[in-house]
This record gives sequence, C-alpha cells and structure tokens, in this order.
Amino acid sequence: MSTPDQVQFSNNPVEGTQAESELVIFRSELTEYNPSSNKFIRINLPVSDKAWIDWSDSVLSLKFTNRSADSAGDSADAKVNPTLSDLIKSVSVLNSQGEQIEYVNNYNLISAVMDDYSYGNNHKASVEQILAGGSPDGNPASSDSVFVLGSAGATVADGGNIVLVDRLMTGFTSGQYLLPLGYLVGQACSLVIELEDASTALTCETPANCTAGYKVENVQIRAKQIRFNAMFNESFERTLAEAGNVGINYITESYLHNQASIPASTGAGVTNIPFSTNPRSAKYILATIRAEADITDVSKHSIRNRSGGSIQEYSWEISGKTLPSQPIQVNNTANAQNYAQAYAQVLDCLGQIGAINHNTLVSTAGTNTLFYSDTIGTACKFVAGLPLEDFNSATNPSVYSGANLTTVGQMSFRPNFRATVSNAHRVDFFTSIDMSIYFTVGGRLYSVK
Repeated sequence: MSTPDQVQFSNNPVEGTQAESELVIFRSELTEYNPSSNKFIRINLPVSDKAWIDWSDSVLSLKFTNRSADSAGDSADAKVNPTLSDLIKSVSVLNSQGEQIEYVNNYNLISAVMDDYSYGNNHKASVEQILAGGSPDGNPASSDSVFVLGSAGATVADGGNIVLVDRLMTGFTSGQYLLPLGYLVGQACSLVIELEDASTALTCETPANCTAGYKVENVQIRAKQIRFNAMFNESFERTLAEAGNVGINYITESYLHNQASIPASTGAGVTNIPFSTNPRSAKYILATIRAEADITDVSKHSIRNRSGGSIQEYSWEISGKTLPSQPIQVNNTANAQNYAQAYAQVLDCLGQIGAINHNTLVSTAGTNTLFYSDTIGTACKFVAGLPLEDFNSATNPSVYSGANLTTVGQMSFRPNFRATVSNAHRVDFFTSIDMSIYFTVGGRLYSVK
C-alpha cells in the first residue's frame, strides 16, 4: 500500500524562500470622522518597492466615541451598543490609478448575516464580543452599553469611548494570497470606508428622547509586509513578463448588492420583486427583508434583526426558469412548523451544509435569534437563499464554479405572502461572486467580476 500524497516525504526537500516580515500600520488620511459630515474614511496603502502584503492576520481598528444626546436631560438615556461592522455602510478598494476594483455596499448588513450563520456562541462570547463589540449570543439587545456620556440635553457632546477591532470582509483583504502591491506603478492603493448613518448603525438603550450620534478616530489597518530575496524577485518579474498585459491573477470572493422594495399594503399571494446582477460567476444569492421604518429607528436593531415578511414560500426566476423547481416552504405557524428547507438553502449557499458540528447564532425559538417568524413585526434572522454553484464550468473558462449571469437580464425574487404586508419593507440582495484580481508587468492592478 502506497503512502498518501499528503504525507509523503523526500530525501531532497525544496528549500524555502528567504523573506523578511514586518508589521505595518496604514492610517487614515484624517484623524477624525463622523457620519454627518466627513463620512468617507480613506486609508492609503503605501508599500515598499517589490514588497508583498499578507492580509491573513490583518485587522481594522478605530476609536468609537458616543455623541448621542437626550432631549429630556437624562444622559443615561443616550447609551448605545456599538459593533464595529455596523458602523460601515460600504467599502471600496481603489487601485494605484484611483480606479475602483471592488465595492461592497451595505457591508454592515452582509457582515451581520455572516456573523449569524458562521459563528457560534463560544466564539462571539470571547474574541468577537471583546474586540469588535456587539452581542455575545446573537441577540443584539445583549450588547454592553457605551458608556458614560457627555452633558445631558439635546446638545451633542463627546461621551464615552471604546477602541474596536475587527477583520475587514472583502475579497481584496481576504488573506488567501500575498498581494504584490510593491510592484504597482502610480499612487498607493487605497481603501475607502463609508460610515453608516447614526440612526441606522446605533440603537439607543432608552430611545424615547434619544438622538443617535457618534464619531470615530485613529482609524488604521494593521497587516504584515513581506520582502523576498533578489532571486525570488527576479523569478516573479519573469513570470509577470511572460503573462504580458493580461497579467497574473488569483480568484477571491466578493459581493454585489441590489436593493428593491415591498410596497405597503402588498396583498397576500405571490409577488414579483425584480432585480438585476450580471457577474460571470455567481455562487449564490441571499435576500434579506427589513421594515423600512425600522432602518432609521434608534429603538430597533435594524442591521442585526430582520423580518420574516409573512412569507410562506419563495422561489426565484432567472432566464424564465423557476429556481428551485419547487418553491421553498417556510412556515412557523402553531400547527405547521416547516422551515428546514429554507434553513438548508442558506447553509448550502454558505457551503456549510455538510458540517456535522455546525454551530450558529440562529435558533428555532428565542428573542431576536430565531430563524424565522411568520409574524411580520417579530425580529428574526431570516434570509432567503439560492445556491448557484454548478461545478460544471469546463466549457466556459471565464466561469469558475458559479452560474454565468452576464447575459441574464432582469431576475425576480418571488415570495408568496401569507397575509397582506401592511408596511413598506426593503429587500436587500447580495450576490456572492468569484472575482479575479490581476497584476500586470506594467504595474497595473485590475479586477474582473
């Protein structure tokens, strides 16, 4: 019996490549930002000549200061519960020519979904809760309050503060590969972070008289800079030259965002909600539903809590075909609890359906943590999912494992409402895509989605 390949040894092992590693800190251009005025945080990424960046252990950190105010004169009523990712409306990545190569809109919402379905209580109660803020158990109301506030009254003043730290969830900073940013020509690459409005990002502990507000300072990203020896650099430059103007590339994952609405008084039955996205390799689509009034309500955890929308089943329509072939049922009424298929759809999208010891922050019953509720006003973690990976892309080299949607026009999400949707709701669609990031011999960085 032969030894499996993964445990074979050699008498003549290949020598490792000599390299030097150092921690680098990339700081924001300004020292202070707030969502009311200067809400776009630009972080330039100057890298040494012929150096590489390792994002695998990178972290984003900032100092959060509560500037909420209480019109009734009680400063205790303006306490808030911050989570770092909730503060981020969008993230853009700009190349060395100032061109946008990645854009994740509604970053805080998709990050919250990933938290719900990727982490368990033990993880949130330790690393995430301590460093990034937020709840240790998936219920955002369990978050610790921030903090001792400034003077009471309607006047905004600096109050308590905390330093928050978290990973940045983008394809560019995924850490799958070292990035040769030191080979680029032009200005430094940049990350641009857009701050979320205070009324959406924050929830006031006693909201009756509270006006939410905050500022952030000392925004920085820490990562490792790697420098290889001259022999490796020469070899890599030859590889770039051989690749020509197309360049070398690696494949990572990003998200495209679309938004639609469910008008108030939408009747019971099937409703078409159109949207359009055209990536060359779509892995899956997720849809979240939130009441419009909740999104800017300081009494609601509108990023972490969502709505079931009174949906009793749903399907999708792409290129005139209904996907899946049969609608996915979702029901939590007293005499008919059937949401296993809907939950499996989400896990299948995230590639975790085979995980034996799978652990999430989602529950079958619990305050602010249950997977689905048929009552529109009850907060839940409901997400509608559509897996698109077909693993059959051999005949199309531009597609990896997902569905090619480049020639697809308008698509539809088709929920079947159990009852009339009395209030307006927002539907956010996130399409997970394979994104290629290219580096060329001419020192250019670009992406193909």
